[in-house]
Amino acid sequence: MIEINNASTLNDILNYCKDGETIYLKKGTYNGKFHITSNNITIIGEDMENTIITNDDYFHKILNDGNEANTFRTYTLLVTGANVTIKNVTIENRSKPSSKYGQAVALSACGDNFKCINTILKSAQDTLFTGPLPKDLIERYTGFLLKEQLNPRETKQIYENCKIYGDTDFIFGCSQALFINSDIISIGKGYLAAPAHAKDMKYGYLFYKCNLICNGIADGTFLARPWRDYGCAAFIDCNVGNHIDQRGFNKWDGTNRDKTARFYEYSLNTDLTKREKWVNLLNKDETIKYVNDFLKYIDYKL
Repeated sequence: MIEINNASTLNDILNYCKDGETIYLKKGTYNGKFHITSNNITIIGEDMENTIITNDDYFHKILNDGNEANTFRTYTLLVTGANVTIKNVTIENRSKPSSKYGQAVALSACGDNFKCINTILKSAQDTLFTGPLPKDLIERYTGFLLKEQLNPRETKQIYENCKIYGDTDFIFGCSQALFINSDIISIGKGYLAAPAHAKDMKYGYLFYKCNLICNGIADGTFLARPWRDYGCAAFIDCNVGNHIDQRGFNKWDGTNRDKTARFYEYSLNTDLTKREKWVNLLNKDETIKYVNDFLKYIDYKL
C-alpha cells in the first residue's frame, strides 16, 4: 500500500504506479487534475467527507493548449484503466453554479469494471460522466481528446453507497451502470440522468433503492432525458422526492426520442399515474426479473 498526503505526490504515483497498487489518501484537499491509466488500481480515502480531490475546470475555460476545455476535458479525475476501485473520498468540481460555468465534470469514468463506493461526487452540470462516448462524439473528438477517452468499448460500472450532487444531466453517458443504495441529490432544477446507450446495448442505468433528494430549489426536476436515441435508465424501488416532476421523464425537447428511449420505473411509494405514456411502468414480476437479470449481467451480488 502506498500512503499519500499531498497532490503532487498523488499525480506522480498515478503516472508511474503499477497494476494492482493500492493507494491510501490521508485526510486533506488534493487540488489538481488527475488521471488513472493503470489497471487494477484501488484508491482508499481516510475519510469520505474530508479526503477531497478537487479542481475547477469548466466548458469555456481556456486550457494550456489554447482551446476551450469542452465538456470532456473539464474532469477533476479521469479513470481510463480497467478494474479500478475508489472508496471513501470526495471528488469535486468547484465550478458552480451551472448558470455561470456550464458543464463541469467531477468524475469521468471510462474504464470497464469500475467501482465507486462510499464516495461523494459534487458539481452542478454533468457531474459524473460514465464512458464510453456516443459513437458520433468519438468521431468528432478524435485528435482533440485523449485517445484513452475515445475507446468505444462497452463498460460496466457500480456506484454503491455514494452521494452524487448536481442539477443538469448530472449523471450521463453510455456505461451500463448500477447505482445502488445511493443518494442522488439535486441542487437545482434539471435532470438527474442523461443516458445515451446504443440500440444494441442490452441495459443502461439502473437506480436501485436510491434516495432522490432535493438540496436546493429543484421543483420540476426530471428523472432522466435521453441524450441520444435509445438511451436507457430504470428507477426501481427508489425513494422519490417531491421535487421530481409528476411526468417523471422528458423526451429531450425538440426531438422524437420518446419513440426510442428505454425508460423504466417501479415504486410502491410514489404515484406513477401521471408519468409520460411512453415510459415503461413495470409490475412486480417484471421488476424482479429486470433487477435479477441486470445484477447478473453486471456481476453484482446483493
